[in-house]
Amino acid sequence: MTADSPLLPRSVRDAFAPTVTYLNAASCGLLPVAAMEAVMVAEHERMRGEFSIPAVDSVIASCRTSLAGLTGMRADQIAIGSQVSQLVGLVAESLPDGANVLVPEGEFTSVSWPFLSRPGLRVRTAPLAEFAAAVRPDDALVAAAVVQSADGGVVDVPAVVAAARAAGARVLFDLSQAIGWFPVHDTGADWVVAVGYKWLLGPKGSAFLAGTDEALDTLRPVGAGWYSGFDPWQTCYDIPLRQAADARRFDLSPTWPAWLGQRPTLDLIESVGIEAIQRHNVALANRLRTGLGLPEANSAIVAVEATPEVIERVRAAKVVGAMRAGRLRLSCHLYNTEDDIDRALDVLNG
Repeated sequence: MTADSPLLPRSVRDAFAPTVTYLNAASCGLLPVAAMEAVMVAEHERMRGEFSIPAVDSVIASCRTSLAGLTGMRADQIAIGSQVSQLVGLVAESLPDGANVLVPEGEFTSVSWPFLSRPGLRVRTAPLAEFAAAVRPDDALVAAAVVQSADGGVVDVPAVVAAARAAGARVLFDLSQAIGWFPVHDTGADWVVAVGYKWLLGPKGSAFLAGTDEALDTLRPVGAGWYSGFDPWQTCYDIPLRQAADARRFDLSPTWPAWLGQRPTLDLIESVGIEAIQRHNVALANRLRTGLGLPEANSAIVAVEATPEVIERVRAAKVVGAMRAGRLRLSCHLYNTEDDIDRALDVLNG
């Protein structure tokens, strides 16, 4: 293997144990063996009555630090939750009646529906290719997934942020399909949100919201609970309100196994590096595109038309993807190899 090879060292693949050709990170990343072991250790401790709940706090604190490194935010600007839609809902709730919100056509509903379900907001869509140009002077918020769920389309982040700033609008980016393989350090957004079980490879149940100090100050902690206290173990009873002064005031009580499993996955991603993962993922996705007669692109996600016959053939061959928006969606991540792509091509091409 040459130094500039797009493929990652075999040791990275050895951190996983797939028994199928898994091309479905956009739905759910493969859980590394170390993450599974961390979860099982904790659950066995709980089974025996030896599990320490307060011990999880330091793990979450270290995860905040890693997420800060990936997003360009500070650790004290990161709040934890379990679902992106709930975190987006905080932003939707903060907007004034009559506010205009712009989202891409075909956007994943965890981004768009919190605004649609909030009475008094005016939500409209624009094609991804024209998204930045569609920002209007009367827009209050521009919200989008940096990498689109349905087909892997990538938002022109600098153009969108520049257009929003020119219009006086704030920006919310969902990083769920980007963070872990696509550079999202310092996007310039006011808020970013993401889940941990896709490209960050964690168990389901971890999510986060990060924002600038100014943007966070516009939000109200509508889900305030014991874990949002300035010292959760000392402020968990009675009034008055004694919340954390930083982003932790938006925290929801953590799903313990999710964050315990997230820690080793963040270690793995940090050890490989986002730039190396991006080169690897895009090279494999473009190998897939080339084999299917499609033009190259800058995304790790490939969406292709597939007949029922092809879909059944894919399933029978244990090539794992997902049907999204009427197309077969395949997604390449750091555990995939050229052999995985070639096997998928053999099946797809009959």
